[in-house]
Amino acid sequence: MDLVESLAHKPAQAYLIVGATASQFARQFAQHLFCPQECQHCPHCTKLAHGTHPDLTWVSKSGKRISIDQVRDLQQKAVYPPVEAPKKIYVIESVEDLSLEAANSLLKILEDPPRYLVFILLAKSMNILPTILSRCQIVKLPTPPRAHIERVLRERGLSEREIEILLTLTKGLMPDESLLAVAKQFISERPKIQKQLGALHDQTLWQSLTEQNPFVRREAVIEILKRLPNYSSAQVLDLATTLSKCAQEIIEFFIQEALYWYRDNLGRRELLPDRHTIYALETALWKLQHNANVLLLAESLLFTLREGLRATSA
Repeated sequence: MDLVESLAHKPAQAYLIVGATASQFARQFAQHLFCPQECQHCPHCTKLAHGTHPDLTWVSKSGKRISIDQVRDLQQKAVYPPVEAPKKIYVIESVEDLSLEAANSLLKILEDPPRYLVFILLAKSMNILPTILSRCQIVKLPTPPRAHIERVLRERGLSEREIEILLTLTKGLMPDESLLAVAKQFISERPKIQKQLGALHDQTLWQSLTEQNPFVRREAVIEILKRLPNYSSAQVLDLATTLSKCAQEIIEFFIQEALYWYRDNLGRRELLPDRHTIYALETALWKLQHNANVLLLAESLLFTLREGLRATSA
């Protein structure tokens, strides 16, 4: 019995599916709940294939986050039983991107859902409110083996050097089509971009954090981290002010990339992890999502990160 069959045999009322392929898994899981044979011919399978099944609601971000209005709409419709299937399914993408108000509203439904309702929450990480985590059966999907991803990318015409750089940038995950196109162009220009960023004055470099291209933005974060140990306290405070004025997703990107680069940098130098700095980076994401004072958070985090980088470079 595979994982989908096992979960569908006696379905829980809420699942959190974590992994790069969570959407594909959710589609297969929903189909198995509605048609265990997955026959592809019955009314359930046909309507699922066309996206018209009345008992499946798929919620995606409206803009940067899933809004409180989207969750309230689910609440209002949850009181109505399924029309054709024995279960009614709500699939919610990018649960880590719920606004705090939307997360609290979702929590109310999760606490006491109707018996016929099944939630399938999708996420790429576990960076989710503990109160939501505690009400879900967590399913962590395995990451495809690196060898498999390399083979697919090789078949797409990428050279070994391009594959190595790309998987470093995507942290070992298979890029989607849009990201692959951006990445291929960036790889050819990467040395020039790194040189340009390295020549920028600090204030101009910090403004590069708002670059639309995520790969260029990542290189800007790395250049900042390389300079950070040499910054004076005044420079750290100026950087914190600049960072605090960025959109929240930019701040989250900075923290996530700093955490990844910091761990990777220590690993390549065979140094023991600095648990204090890593803990500060990990908890910063939670604090940011819980309406912490962004400027104070940025100041505290950057000073901690500066001291950690100084200690590892000594």
